[in-house]
Amino acid sequence: MEGVIDAHTRALLTRRPGFDWTVTEFVRVVDARLPPRVFRRHCPELDDGVTTPSGVPVALQLLGSDPAALAANAEQARKLGATAIDLNFGCPAKLVNRHDGGASLLRDPQRVHAAVAAVHAAVGSDIPVTAKIRLGFSHRRLALDCAKAAEDGGATQLVVHARTRDEGYRPPAHWEWIGRIRRHLGIPVVANGDIWSLEDYWKARTLSGCRDVMLGRGALADPWLAQRIRHWLTTGETLPTTPWQARGAILAEFAALQRTTLPERVVTSLVKQWLNHMRQRDAEAARRFHAVKRINDLETLLTGLGAAREERARSQPEPA
Repeated sequence: MEGVIDAHTRALLTRRPGFDWTVTEFVRVVDARLPPRVFRRHCPELDDGVTTPSGVPVALQLLGSDPAALAANAEQARKLGATAIDLNFGCPAKLVNRHDGGASLLRDPQRVHAAVAAVHAAVGSDIPVTAKIRLGFSHRRLALDCAKAAEDGGATQLVVHARTRDEGYRPPAHWEWIGRIRRHLGIPVVANGDIWSLEDYWKARTLSGCRDVMLGRGALADPWLAQRIRHWLTTGETLPTTPWQARGAILAEFAALQRTTLPERVVTSLVKQWLNHMRQRDAEAARRFHAVKRINDLETLLTGLGAAREERARSQPEPA
């Protein structure tokens, strides 16, 4: 979720009950120990208890292929206060893969093992090391081998995205393959991929046999999805569909947070990026996206979304 799930987004998404933990965007590791400012830029929560404002833990994610460099940066992160290290072997981006990162390592399970083992050795038992993989690079034949390599290297939990790298994000997600992996591992396995709704959540759990799921694009498409799942598990009741007014309000809050540190043209692009995720599963969000997608002024964009009005309404004190 590079470029999407920053600290502001994590704060907004975890404000309501639902998430047990979150993960940062990846810190790209090449061949050197990165300075503290890089870690704090990706994970400002390091200076605030390593949790979101609502208290949800944040794991710091590393992406790279050199075991020694990953180990050095994991140690650096630990010294800065990181409470969990997550290793990204799932990113399907062509640029990342061309530079030997993300899912490119899934072509050789021994490289997955070497990376996890090096990081585990660097941080010892001080903090957990977790990992995320896909079902393979161009095929699924090594899916179980890569999963076991991560476990044998010292990973305490494994997230599995239910597609290969070459499948990208094209449906369907093969949740049943996650189940094949889970049955052979002794560590918790978390299902990921194409969980857009409460129904998808239950289907993913049923086919994978996993107790937990990870939300990515689905949480952006419906910022209330985690709460919807938690509420149903707790009460058996189904919450109503998230209305546009709530979606517009969270986009306005997001813009207000981002514009404190970023130029407005950048904030405009980020708001459109989030709205683009929303439109995948909501007709009103799709209509709004097509109406504003060529607007480059932030205030005009928020007005077009009706988001500025919703945020002003939220900021007004309730009548006594």
